[in-house]
Amino acid sequence: MKRLFYSFAIILSGICLFSCESEDALEPDYKNPSDYFQPAADDNSEEAQLRRKFFADYGSYLLFNDTLQNVYLGKDINGDPRYFVETIDLTYTVGQTGYGTSLSSYTFTYIPNFEQKLAMTEYLETYILPHFSDAMRPYSWLLTKTIIGKMDKYDSAQTFSPYAVVNQRCVAVACNYLTQRERTEAQKKNYASRVLNIMVSSMVKAQTDAFGEFEAVSHDYYGRSYSSLGLENVNQEKLYQYGFLVAGSPVGYMTDLSNDISSYASNVVAYTDEQLEQRYGKYELVMLKHRLMKQTLERLGYIF
Repeated sequence: MKRLFYSFAIILSGICLFSCESEDALEPDYKNPSDYFQPAADDNSEEAQLRRKFFADYGSYLLFNDTLQNVYLGKDINGDPRYFVETIDLTYTVGQTGYGTSLSSYTFTYIPNFEQKLAMTEYLETYILPHFSDAMRPYSWLLTKTIIGKMDKYDSAQTFSPYAVVNQRCVAVACNYLTQRERTEAQKKNYASRVLNIMVSSMVKAQTDAFGEFEAVSHDYYGRSYSSLGLENVNQEKLYQYGFLVAGSPVGYMTDLSNDISSYASNVVAYTDEQLEQRYGKYELVMLKHRLMKQTLERLGYIF
């Protein structure tokens, strides 16, 4: 499932450079794409050794920079240098995957020194990786200082700073909160919970076929208008009675399967069984769907 879930595609940013290339110019090397997720063979730095050990231990690649290739191609007809650049493009997806990144672009600031890179790798190993079995681990991790997203929809200049971004071949995690100063154990766990919440909510949207039992509970209501169900003045209490945590879009409709899965996945990752019982215990369908969600996530490889 991991290969399907994190299928990778080469992002060729700079492809237009080939139009003016001479026959004897350098060509980019189209070898196994995974080669660019690991250090160069002759790189024996502390960071390279850390990344190799991480892959050996967990089967996922570890990155601290979103640039995979930066190959000098020679000079153009004006004498200016030309490069072939391949980056981790978090907005890129193959087919209908369910990853909701197509309306955003991302830039990064990088972790400045090896000591912090080592500390953030150890944080990842301690607080996040134990929740993922081999089958559910990402293809690669990109640990950065910050992630800045820009909403491209309607040419908006609105920016945001996510804790993490999930893509088919990479999970990027912003570590600035953790590196600013020493955090308490509770703060470290809370931050991990936020990252896990984002990850699992995104992952399950790409795996809707695995949630048949969950879907069956509310199958007859997905995407239905309130009026078609004979409902008026629908509030949160009424949504709970129908087994939904969130309302649909547009206003006046029940939510769809994808958002229903995401909302329940978010809850079971963020809260204990006792907390869910305390908050939703009187809503039979809501509790049933929480149980089914947790069971399905466990089958997919999530470890609570």
